[in-house]
Order: sequence, then structure tokens, then C-alpha cells
Amino acid sequence: MHPDTAAVHAGEEPALAPSSLVPPIYQTSVFTFSDLYSAADVTGGKAVGYSYTRIGQPNADMFAQAVAALEGAPAACVAASGMGAILAALVAARDGRAVAAADEIYGGSVALLEGFLEPLGVRCLRFDAHDPLSLPQEAGVVLVESASNPLGRLADLRALADTAHKHGQRLVVDNTFATPYLCRPHEHGADLVVHSVTKFLAGHGDVTLGVVTGNEELVGRCQSALTTFGATPDPFACWLALRGLRTFGVRMERAVANAKGVARFLAQQGAVQRVHHPSVPGHPDAELARRFLSGEGPAILAFDLDGEAAAARFIERLRLIRYAPSLGDVSTIVLHPATTSHRQLGPAEKERLGILPGTIRLSLGIERLEDLVAELGHALD
Repeated sequence: MHPDTAAVHAGEEPALAPSSLVPPIYQTSVFTFSDLYSAADVTGGKAVGYSYTRIGQPNADMFAQAVAALEGAPAACVAASGMGAILAALVAARDGRAVAAADEIYGGSVALLEGFLEPLGVRCLRFDAHDPLSLPQEAGVVLVESASNPLGRLADLRALADTAHKHGQRLVVDNTFATPYLCRPHEHGADLVVHSVTKFLAGHGDVTLGVVTGNEELVGRCQSALTTFGATPDPFACWLALRGLRTFGVRMERAVANAKGVARFLAQQGAVQRVHHPSVPGHPDAELARRFLSGEGPAILAFDLDGEAAAARFIERLRLIRYAPSLGDVSTIVLHPATTSHRQLGPAEKERLGILPGTIRLSLGIERLEDLVAELGHALD
């Protein structure tokens, strides 16, 4: 099936709910058994079943199977958040060696590496994702984003995977920005793919979840880490995410088209110094977009205004578009990365990565393009 069709039919598990059109919610913390030996078999892993929701539950399994199908992976497991998914992936994949992370990643991932893993004795190294030869050979796992936060820069996933595997490393790709609608990193050599489900996959701003996809052995290690950390999800969140996933294809189609239209509009505005989106002529990653993003750009873009004061005035004049520290919602959301998503970075580091005081990030929703253009034109006037 086409991925859009697969998303519509996500979670249809006859064995779990043989006569229900909509998957039920298994809102329970524990499951019962008829005898001592059946409980021992399930808890000991000798039989398939459920015992305790932290260890596993039907709603998480339904959602995991759906995302695995979208990413073209044999297996998946669900975490309580995107950061939980990243932590589990790094712990499961690094094999006791250092962690190498691209320079251009989400600020929360930087905080995880430098604020928590390094104090625990895990060496965390950085490299330029646009130069696979800069990949540190002593690392055991490599973390990159298929489209980076917040500027949407693209990585050559195939070159990175080939280089990593030559060094005996595993490649973990955060595919939150691109989503499987545009990119399926496993097809380009990724060992594990992570998502903040909170964003485009669930898509309605009412869920906090993460997911990891990959082969059964690595995903099993991720699931074990999540269970031990206590970072597994609750059933209702998984049910909401699965419901959101059913409209994934049509939501992404509109949001990606809106991003291209808004990028064209912004590129013509005198107040805008630069637009960061692969569809804009002269973008450095246009060729990578053709190779890895189905010829499109993500449903997220960034643009630069003349300083933080200009950014603040622009945001204050918005009415339809709301300011929120997230992305991937059905409504268009604006963010100022320098003071939110990447606030952990120092001024010099932000400038080196192109995150300026006047940089604005837009996550496009499913509104009509003409209404978004009118809103942005009013705010820029």
C-alpha cells in the first residue's frame, strides 16, 4: 500500500479488537492472569501477552506497528516523549563507545548530550553533518537530523551511513522534521530512526510521545531501556497518536505545499533578509532535497529579520498564527529559536550555526495559503 493508505488503516488489529472499527483504549495499569504459570510465561518472555503497562500495552503496540510500516522498518517501540526516544536510541546503539552528534541538532538534544550524558562519563563529540569525513571514528553511534532544527539543513544520509558503517558505527536519524512523508532514512542506511510523535505524526497538539524504528534486535534494546528508565507511554496518548496518524498523508500534503508557497512569498519581501527552505532558488541543499526529500522541502521553514527587536515586533503583530514552542500542528506555529529551542547555545555558537537574533521558524499547518500569506504580509508591513 501507499504510505498514505497505510496510515489511514493504521492500528487495525483483528486479534486485539475483532469487531471494532476504531481501536479501543486499554486504559489500565495492569493485566490479570488465570493462573500462576501463564503469568510466569508472559512476564518471563516465554509467551506473548501483557502484564504491566510500563512493560508493554496494546495501544503502544498498535501505534508502533503503524509507524514501523510508514518508515519501512521491521520493528518500533514507543517512548513517553521524543527526548525519551533519542535517549533510548543512543543508549541502545552506542555499545559503550562515544556518541557523535551533528552540529545542527535540536537544543534539547544538545542538553541531553552535554548536560546529562557527559557528566555520566559518556564522551560526546560533534561534527559537521555536511562533511561525512569529519565523523569521529572513535564514536559508536552517530546522531543526525534528516532536516535540521531550526533551519532545515539537509544531511547526505547515504554518505553518512556508509562512512559510519565503515567505522563500525550505528547511524541514528531524527526524522521529526522531514517525516516519512518526505524521507525514509532506513532506505538510505539508517540503523535507527527516531521521531517526536508530538509533532507531525500525531499532528494535533494534544500528545507527548516519541518513537524509535529499526531492526528487531536494536528496537528490543531500546524497549528494554525505556522500560527500565520508566519512559514508556500511557495508553490514551498512544490512542490519540494513532487517531492523528490516520490523517497524516492529507495533513502533510497541505502543510508541505503551504511551506513552498510561504517560502516564495517571504523571498519577495523587503523586510526578510533570507529564507531557509530548499525550494528557494540558490539554497545549498536543493540537490539533497531532490535525493532525500522526494524533491520537496519540509513543512517547516525559517527566515531572518533585522535583529531580535524586529522579530519581536513581527510576532506581536500576528493574529492567526500563534507563538508556541513546538511544531507539526494542524495550525501554523511561529517560534523564535534563539530564545527557545536553542537557548542552551551561546551567542557565538548560534551565529556559527546561522541562528541569528532575527531568525524566525515557521511550522506550516493546513490553513488556506492565501490566509497565511495575508497574515504574514500584515505582520511584515
